[in-house]
Amino acid sequence: MLAQKGNRTTPKALALGLLAGLFGMQCAMAGDTSGTMRVGDMQYGNGLDLRGWTPMLHPADPDGMSWLHPGMLRTPTGVLYPYPPRVDAGKPLGSGDWTYSGLLEFGYLHVGGERNAEYFRQYDDWKSGAVLGLFALDFHNHRTGQYVELRGSRLSGDDQFYRLLAGRYGSYRVEGFYRDMPHTVSTNAYPIWNGVGSTDLTLPAPLVAGASTPAQVAAASAAAPRRSIGLTRTRAGLGYEGVLYRDWIGSASITNEKRSGTRLWGGSMFFNFPFPDNGGVLETVRPIDFRTTDVNLSLRNVGKVWHFLATYNGSFFRNHKDHLNFESPFALYNVAGTPQVADIKDGQFSLEPDNDYHNVRLDLSRELKWNGQFSVSGAWGTMRQNDALLAPTTCTGVGGIFIAPPVDYTFQCANWNTTDALSRKNANARIDTGLIDARVTFHPTPAFGWHAGLRWYREDDKTRYLAYNPLTGQYGYISENGSQGSVVPGETGIFDPNNPLYRSYMVTVRNNPFGYTDTLFELGGDWQFGRKSSLGVTYTFDHNWPKYRERRRVDDQRIKFDWVSRGVFGGATVRLSWEYAKRDGDRYNYDPYVQFFSESLPGFVEPVNGIAAHTVADMRKYDLSDRTESKARAIITYPWGESATLSATFYGNRDQYDALIGRQNTRTTGATLQWDWQPTPATTVNAYLGAESSRLGIANVNDADGPDNGKALGTPGQTDPNLGGPLYPFANQWWELDRESNRNGGFSLSHDFGRVRADLRYDYNGSFGHVGYSYATIGALANRVPAAVAAAATGFPDNKYRTNTLDLGLNFAVNRSVGVRVFGRYQTGAFSDWHYAGFDNTLSYDHRLYTDKGGQLHYSVSLVGVMLNLKL
Repeated sequence: MLAQKGNRTTPKALALGLLAGLFGMQCAMAGDTSGTMRVGDMQYGNGLDLRGWTPMLHPADPDGMSWLHPGMLRTPTGVLYPYPPRVDAGKPLGSGDWTYSGLLEFGYLHVGGERNAEYFRQYDDWKSGAVLGLFALDFHNHRTGQYVELRGSRLSGDDQFYRLLAGRYGSYRVEGFYRDMPHTVSTNAYPIWNGVGSTDLTLPAPLVAGASTPAQVAAASAAAPRRSIGLTRTRAGLGYEGVLYRDWIGSASITNEKRSGTRLWGGSMFFNFPFPDNGGVLETVRPIDFRTTDVNLSLRNVGKVWHFLATYNGSFFRNHKDHLNFESPFALYNVAGTPQVADIKDGQFSLEPDNDYHNVRLDLSRELKWNGQFSVSGAWGTMRQNDALLAPTTCTGVGGIFIAPPVDYTFQCANWNTTDALSRKNANARIDTGLIDARVTFHPTPAFGWHAGLRWYREDDKTRYLAYNPLTGQYGYISENGSQGSVVPGETGIFDPNNPLYRSYMVTVRNNPFGYTDTLFELGGDWQFGRKSSLGVTYTFDHNWPKYRERRRVDDQRIKFDWVSRGVFGGATVRLSWEYAKRDGDRYNYDPYVQFFSESLPGFVEPVNGIAAHTVADMRKYDLSDRTESKARAIITYPWGESATLSATFYGNRDQYDALIGRQNTRTTGATLQWDWQPTPATTVNAYLGAESSRLGIANVNDADGPDNGKALGTPGQTDPNLGGPLYPFANQWWELDRESNRNGGFSLSHDFGRVRADLRYDYNGSFGHVGYSYATIGALANRVPAAVAAAATGFPDNKYRTNTLDLGLNFAVNRSVGVRVFGRYQTGAFSDWHYAGFDNTLSYDHRLYTDKGGQLHYSVSLVGVMLNLKL
């Protein structure tokens, strides 16, 4: 294709195209010299231009892609290649061999209507004012193959990109870039705290931490100013790729990404149900202040026999905010209605730790007889973090509940609000990975080929942590910063072999070092039937050994058929695929976690009535459950005349899980239809329709753990984990069915009248979701008040999301060097989610406080821009 592009311009352009092809790059004349071993970002753009260089694609070249073939060309599957842009020969730079060309697009943007609508601003920082649409400046030396390219665009200070690319075709390439990418999470947030964006959230007057009433909190929430919650990703990088010595090619790049801003976050101080007077549930705001540095190195050699590639990838994450502390406005009361006297009014979260990742990989391949190839890869990786750990609590005074001697469930905060209460001061966490992947392919005849592969992968978590407090001799951790144990007696979160009150408590004392070893074998063949049809069959056997999971062995067998027919059905290309998979394994152990709980420690005394079951034995986790899966897909591409293509895709996926409790089934079906027509280089028409529906079925059972549900904790029967027993009766079983459907469609038209080019585009997106429930009896419901019973019987209201977007643009050519672009956008949206129902009235409900009201229920927004284009 590159030779054809060059062939229709000049011999110098042909030479540049060949050099670009040898070096694995697209032709520079197309406006982008991206390569297969690209060491920078793969895509540049913003809301003004998703491609990042669209103005350089016009006008289209009426000669098409080749002098040898009139009109347009198609891919082997029948899809039309677009007309390439007309080549700008450039202007001489001095008297040498260098030429230059460029484009400057700038103007003004006006945004009207509900410009702060969340879904309108989600990934674009739209605002009224001056904008830089595109700045492009290219220098080329057609004799030596050297080039320098600069691209830039700026929608706003948080939405811009710049890239500098320089090199010599077939020799080397150097790249530098900088870009900002906004992500608006909410434009409808009302946090009550001071210090939003910092690590310490404090309450404003007149609220007092741990001593405010629900009415006072509701008033503060109603008076809170509206805020936007979101972050900005800033990426910058440098990269080099080039010939080091003879056939040796090396590349190196370093990329730094900074994320700064805020996001919505939880803030529990023990739950609000069924005890209304306690610390409650709070939605807070956490800070985002991350920095990730990625380093990539590679060395490759394509020899006469062996092909060699060695790579190193390193990623270094640094979080400049290691914690989030927040003041809770509500007081704590225990189950007896007595207020908590300890200073437990703060919540604490440990945020993401600093961590490092290293991966080294070696790939070798060589040609074999019978048109064959052998390749083998090996890799080793490690992920590590050794951040300093935070103290288990921040409380002061005495927490817990004192009933009467000797029933004393209190704890001294001073023994837990210090890092001396930790078994070690740093995380010392590490996960190592290993990979060996071998593959062989043969095509002994043009009509038959086969391949086989064997892949081994291991993930080994070497982290070992024991939650032990050397100051007290106790194990575990203080739950919910002390609030939980100060509301319910004994739920402090600790195990103490020397205290009769705590020596029978089941708490987590060790981390679970999850890991697995996976071996995958693949065998397949393909047959060519004549020149127009082919059949492919692939069998895969995946053998997985999970560590510290409910199963020690999981086997997944899969067979896939692919049929491709070109031109048999009225000139259409038809691609059909179907695959069937069956997963099973050894015996399912619903409780493999004994060694990570206090029952595994010396001094643990089993309760008189036995250890209560923590989950129902019939539960099957979806990634380990027996499963039957089938997938089907049909892709049809029909060349409609000489200048149009009609394509359609139909697909369906179905999973059936063998589980009484857990995920039951999933199903997805969808279809897309697209028509592309380009009768002349001046006219392009596209239309598309898409639809997808999915469903997910889940079953579960409510445990009978309270007086109103048949059993109290600690009574006989709590140790029975079986479905149908006293703890998990059939009467408490319930089922959930989630259904979702998505629809999208659009139409676009572009026509060049000569001095004026018009562009019209319309897009529709709609999503509808429904959550429905059914249950055996009302014992399945955690909350059995009449309103909850009625809601469970009918299911929740549908979630709905719709947008309609209309774009219109006119490009006027004043002369060969000056142009004017006028464009506009009108967008409407509708949003409805039952999770946010009622938030328009208040964000405060008893001891529950929310921050975000959700997306706008209805919005309409307009955008108008005027841009001046100058060819440099």
